Amino acid sequence: WEANKTITKKMEELGTLLKLIFIQHSYPHCWRCHSPVIFRATKQWFIAVDDVVGAKDLSPSIRNSALSAIDSVNWIPDWGQKRITAMVSGRPDWCISRQRSWGVPIPALHCIDCGEVYFKGDVNKWIVALIAKEGTNAWFAKQPADYLPVDFKCKCGARNFKHDANIMDVWLESGASHHAVLTTRPQLHWPADMYLEGSDQHRGWFQSSLLTAIGAKGEAPFRSVLTHGFICDDKGEKMSKSKGNVVDPLVVIKQTGADILRWWVARTNFRDDVGVSPALIQQAVDSFQKVRNTLRFLHSNLFDFS
Repeated sequence: WEANKTITKKMEELGTLLKLIFIQHSYPHCWRCHSPVIFRATKQWFIAVDDVVGAKDLSPSIRNSALSAIDSVNWIPDWGQKRITAMVSGRPDWCISRQRSWGVPIPALHCIDCGEVYFKGDVNKWIVALIAKEGTNAWFAKQPADYLPVDFKCKCGARNFKHDANIMDVWLESGASHHAVLTTRPQLHWPADMYLEGSDQHRGWFQSSLLTAIGAKGEAPFRSVLTHGFICDDKGEKMSKSKGNVVDPLVVIKQTGADILRWWVARTNFRDDVGVSPALIQQAVDSFQKVRNTLRFLHSNLFDFS
């Protein structure tokens, strides 16, 4: 951001600066560190959620198929269906690549000579076989020449390839968990009976799971979806480590016992945001003791009952 001042000053010296004014306006910020986001124009990988322009395949788009599948799912509470329907309806194509040095790589190869990209068919099978045999580190430790057949070459005739440098969007990674978990274990079945998460996951995990399943299998990966509220402090703000407003359940258990925490949970409506604070925990202690003492009194009156 300091570069802006230097550039503006240089433009002023060169006489190319027409005018400089400062305005206040909304601007995207990182939700973790709360710093302004810097935009860059870079090549990315996308999944076509909408109809592909010029495609010969007349099958429904991922978006339309997803909207149809939403109606077949049991949403608990039922407002979850309207929420995810609205989000999927306005969903743009999905940018699935990220430019970071850590994460799950995008398994694609680039021809060094002409730039042609390979990620389907036999190339995909060779990469899968490599990872299955040697683990994910093989992608970084090996070169394409180490596992590609000696007779494999690019359309241009070259045999020089390099790995794609991007990683997958973590939502694509987590959204594919239904396949990685359910289809690889004989004691489980696909689709899942239920997905359970917070209300923010209609934009996140619920949606990414739905889109990957529709793209791969044409069906929703879950039969029902249950949404719970957030844990909030006494001011109604969502608890987070960055804010430092978290009530540690282990501390509560140490101070009041596990039964108090169980009692507090049993009294809450999980569909809504749930408040917790020392004062609210004390309320749970008071109500728990009233019930417990009443039960003890009733029980004591039965000491001679046959």
